[in-house]
Amino acid sequence: MQKDILFDNIYIGHSIADAEKLKAETFDLKNAAEKAEEEANKPKPSEAPKSPSDLVFKDDPVRYVKEKTGLFIEIAKRDPVEAVKFVPEVAGGIGVLAVTILVLLVSVLFGSGAAPSQEQVKAQANKAKKAAVDAKDKTAEAVATGADKVQAEVNKRTTRSTAS
Repeated sequence: MQKDILFDNIYIGHSIADAEKLKAETFDLKNAAEKAEEEANKPKPSEAPKSPSDLVFKDDPVRYVKEKTGLFIEIAKRDPVEAVKFVPEVAGGIGVLAVTILVLLVSVLFGSGAAPSQEQVKAQANKAKKAAVDAKDKTAEAVATGADKVQAEVNKRTTRSTAS
């Protein structure tokens, strides 16, 4: 009577009485124990929830959503406010869905989320290049003006010192 043996209780002989005795001592006992163990290990049929309030999302998400949505629709046909009060999770889901669709539509219709065109990129590059050239010219002019002022100051001092 071992679990790992698949073929046991073999009788080799001519006596039916001895075979019946071996069967009663080994097979009948083992067979009854195996059936009891099988019955104990058999999965128990799960009892279906009786009402939508007994449903749990973790147990069966698809059934949960179907039942709650169906209940919401049935109540909403009679009184939408009562449906929102009785099944707020469905009303919240519908609200979130509506807001998401609205945001997507607004961003597509009024948003400037598109990438700039090639002409716009070239125009920006030319504008930046022009600004850099203007800054360079102003710097050169400032350096030249500063050099001219220094030269004028040197000329003044030279003129004064020779005049004395």
